[in-house]
Amino acid sequence: MSSIILKNSQLYSLILVLFFVSVPQMSAAQIQLTDDLRLSGFGTFSATKSDNSTPILFNREIDDEWCFDCDTTLGVQLDWQMSANFRGAVQVLKRPQDTFSSPEVERAYLEYSYENLRFKAGRLRVPLYIMSEYYYVSSAYPWLRLPPEIYSNNLGITHYDGVTVDWDVLINDSVQLTVSPYITIPEEEEFELYGAKFSLDTDYAFGISSEFYFDDNLLHIAYSKVKTVQKGLPMGNITYDLNLFSAGMSYYLWQSLRFQAEALLEKSIYANWYAGLDYQIGQFTPYIQYGQARKTKDSQSYLVGVRCDLTRQVNVSLEWQRFTGDKKIISGQFTELQNPLNGFSSKVDLISVGLSYTF
Repeated sequence: MSSIILKNSQLYSLILVLFFVSVPQMSAAQIQLTDDLRLSGFGTFSATKSDNSTPILFNREIDDEWCFDCDTTLGVQLDWQMSANFRGAVQVLKRPQDTFSSPEVERAYLEYSYENLRFKAGRLRVPLYIMSEYYYVSSAYPWLRLPPEIYSNNLGITHYDGVTVDWDVLINDSVQLTVSPYITIPEEEEFELYGAKFSLDTDYAFGISSEFYFDDNLLHIAYSKVKTVQKGLPMGNITYDLNLFSAGMSYYLWQSLRFQAEALLEKSIYANWYAGLDYQIGQFTPYIQYGQARKTKDSQSYLVGVRCDLTRQVNVSLEWQRFTGDKKIISGQFTELQNPLNGFSSKVDLISVGLSYTF
């Protein structure tokens, strides 16, 4: 950005933020429209800048000018409880890469529940990671953004069209297991990366996700088999037959001190992971995190931040993050090719002040 004059989309977001901060009692709960219809939502707003003119973070494009809409997110979800066994949900979302005039239908599904089984069909969330279900709900995790080593390696693909079954097994009063096999239908999407436009034509994908809950702790393990063709590049089409493995845990070491880590593995593309600690002290939650990406991308990240919960629905965050990478054309979390004539950058520092809310 060449100035700090807010564009229309930025102004709309700021108005929403100020509204929810100034009237927190109105955002204290989901809105019950009728006995069967419920409206809820969430959003994020930030001011952020780096110390490098080359933008970083896919779909956010943060550079050395203050940006007031790089993290702007607004989602609204309508839930309909049609009967004791049937329910439906639709979520419309303005992601960081979208404009307010072109939001995405992020979720739209029907669900049938029977005893300890839940059958879902429609547009569903890709279940590879611990925080897949609330990918864009910044209030649901301690940081302002999800770790890019894990959550930014799928080109922003966060949903799929298909079917899944959730099977809940209650082992005892404090231990529960959920197993979720799923399968997708073929789909083609357009992308742009490092200045090149291309499409991904996914022939099929299927997998299984499992979550093991014990007390307030969580162990997550998932596998996905994906066959996709990358089209539109100068070198021709490239076919990928991927076997993705992910694992993660969220574990309370002592009182409110939590350790959280995740890893993503694929023999030809990914060997990525992050680990961090956060500790809640009243309204404040300081946190640290380290992340690493290998194979197709070599980078490391270091994060220090603090979150303050102003109310149960509104919180603010202050973060400093450093990304490092190799001195080459494609490096670290940069989203543009570096120019050798200008010299290569191997690190970039990022500062962010963010506000998130739910309603």
